[in-house]
Amino acid sequence: MAEGVLGLGTGQATTLNQELIDKLKAAERKASVEPIETSISNWDLESVKVSEIKLQTQDLLNAIKPFDLFVTGGVNAFESKSATTTGDSVTFDAVDAGGLNTGTTTANISQLAQRDVYQTSTFSDKDTVISSTSGTMLVINGVEFSTLNKSYQELADEININSKFNASVETVGTNSFRLVIKSEKSGTDNALSITETGINLGLNEFLSDTTIASGTVPAIGLTLTLNGTSFTTNGVENYSEFVSRINADSNFDASINADGKISIRRSDGTPLEVTNDDLGLSLKNNNHTLTAQNLLAKIDGVDYDVSSNLITVDGGLKITAVKIGESSISIEKDTTGITTLFKDFIDKYNTLLESIDTELYSADSKIEDRTTLRSILSEIKDQMFGTYGTNSNLNLFSYGLSLDKSGSLSLDESVFNTAIDEDFDNLKDLFIGTAEKEGFGTQLKTVLDNMDGIDGLITSYEDNMTSRKKSLDSDLTKATEDLDSKYSQLSQQFADYGTIISRFNAQFASLEMMIKQSISN
Repeated sequence: MAEGVLGLGTGQATTLNQELIDKLKAAERKASVEPIETSISNWDLESVKVSEIKLQTQDLLNAIKPFDLFVTGGVNAFESKSATTTGDSVTFDAVDAGGLNTGTTTANISQLAQRDVYQTSTFSDKDTVISSTSGTMLVINGVEFSTLNKSYQELADEININSKFNASVETVGTNSFRLVIKSEKSGTDNALSITETGINLGLNEFLSDTTIASGTVPAIGLTLTLNGTSFTTNGVENYSEFVSRINADSNFDASINADGKISIRRSDGTPLEVTNDDLGLSLKNNNHTLTAQNLLAKIDGVDYDVSSNLITVDGGLKITAVKIGESSISIEKDTTGITTLFKDFIDKYNTLLESIDTELYSADSKIEDRTTLRSILSEIKDQMFGTYGTNSNLNLFSYGLSLDKSGSLSLDESVFNTAIDEDFDNLKDLFIGTAEKEGFGTQLKTVLDNMDGIDGLITSYEDNMTSRKKSLDSDLTKATEDLDSKYSQLSQQFADYGTIISRFNAQFASLEMMIKQSISN
């Protein structure tokens, strides 16, 4: 007699059926899921190849840019210039080197433009209040800045609001500061006129260079003229008495300091002018550290008296004066790089051609859209085999370019270099062209640009690949879920069948025991 129900035996149904389910599931997975996984793997390989071809197309675009009429950030290969300079009194620069006139430009600098700069007397605390008296102020070129209850730093901040001035509190020693005031721009037109109303920051104080010996009497008839007022020595009074006479004039504050220097300033804080000094005092404002002045230069024989150290001459050549002296620049046309740049383009084209041909004619290629690759090559070749120039009679293959049987390009450099030397204008017309009749380089640059632009060949290909990848991922998820769900249900059904079989086996065992007992009796 068979053991158990249907010959399965007790406890064996579940194990046997689960093994069967796994085999059935694996077999069905090969047909439903694995093809999608293979497609995704192929998509990944295709994506790598497309990215490689895209980069090679970008390399080709960069290689043709020097032959573009509308090149940005530089000059095209046919407008390149070389320059040699002498001297270090100026620096030379140009936004568009291609627009520079050939020849030599000489710059002779006799005076640099500079800003007007004043400094106050030193103070020990930059946060101290300048004045607590109403009406005190600093007036710069007619602009009033109140000093009431302001620190030096606050005054500097207020001055800086005006775009014509620049102010800062500078540390000039240990616990020693000065307020420095500058004109924002250089040149005499930007000179500063400062008035100190109700305050004395030392901005308009003049000191003598010479030291006055105590009791010395200056010679008779010597005149010192201050702001139109003349003071003449009488041969009797000494320097102290002479200075006291100046101080007695309500327009001036004059004294001799502890160092024996004569100090003079205007009582109203306006600038002091010394127009005559027979005494040889050499009065000057030591706090007026830099006096505004213009650039004085002679460039190619033309005199310049301007407020800036930067001059732009014909052709867009920028000349920046940095020191007194003479410098020159010689500019010449430079054609030495044209051949090298064109050979680089040829190399980049051959690399792209090889990559695309490999994908087009290889049985192992994972590229799905080979039509797009053919179109990329076709659009490039259309430009290469085109005719250019004003009369559409110029062709690349007339200047040393040739194709081999595989379609790769090569260049006869001797023919091409001869054309540069003897047929430069036509060669430039062929490659660069004009706005009305664009050349090969200009047109190809546009074509390559558009490939990676909106609705371009490469962009469309990438968009299509992205869409396919989303569809494949969705299909894989659905197929996997459907397969798991189907066999999960099948497993449950087999488990239920196992339970039923176990019951039958138990019942059969009882019946078998009853039969055996009956036979025994």
